Amino acid sequence: MEMAKEKKLTYLDFIDIYLRSFFIQTVWNFKGLVSLGLCFALIPVANRLYKKKEELQAFLERHLSFFNTHPYFSSFALGALAKLEENYANGQLDNAEQIVKFRNAIIGPLGLGGDQLFWAVIKPASILVGVAGLIAVDRLSIKLICLALFLILYNTPHFYIRYLGLKKGYEEGFGVYKILKVEYFNFLVKPYRFLGSLALGFVIGYMLISSASQHTSYLAVFLISMLSAAYLRQNRQMVYLPVIIPVIISLIIGFFFKGL
Repeated sequence: MEMAKEKKLTYLDFIDIYLRSFFIQTVWNFKGLVSLGLCFALIPVANRLYKKKEELQAFLERHLSFFNTHPYFSSFALGALAKLEENYANGQLDNAEQIVKFRNAIIGPLGLGGDQLFWAVIKPASILVGVAGLIAVDRLSIKLICLALFLILYNTPHFYIRYLGLKKGYEEGFGVYKILKVEYFNFLVKPYRFLGSLALGFVIGYMLISSASQHTSYLAVFLISMLSAAYLRQNRQMVYLPVIIPVIISLIIGFFFKGL
């Protein structure tokens, strides 16, 4: 009896999945969040592995249920799910319920890892570098270069993480959760924190000099606002407090100094 040929995803399938991953949030909805986008990105997997109508229907039912993730880290889920579906299609998994359980379990680590890397490190650092460049020069052409630099700094790791996630997810399968800790991404965290710190120091220094040169009241407002924000953040207050309190302080000081 001739053995059935092993079903295998191709490089073109992975390119298709990678490109589709950019649209994972375009059909976001309150019921399934990004489930429809995830299923859309996995369509190349279904087309490659399943030919029967009932197999395709079961595949869609598995991946249209509730799912949420950080958009850039979605590729880790896509790569791992592609591997598990491949194993299932080749009879290497006992049942599809294992895929569903994994899919549900990976939601938390994906969201946490993506938020810690991009929203807490890469995005603020990239913005600070762009702002530092914008306030340092007056020429429009240089400002446009700074804007381009911001986009490059932000999107280079973005595009790379989408690729890395797909690759590592497929290689690791069930074990992909082990690399979703922010420590795994120190090769990005450390340089971006350094860049962000430099840019923040420059922006603060520039604002100090600019405030002092205009009026002592401006300098007082800036210093008090900055110190109050730093104190509140250091004491782990709610995120909105380090923003609202300095604004209130600025308004109060501005009211008393408005006649000077």
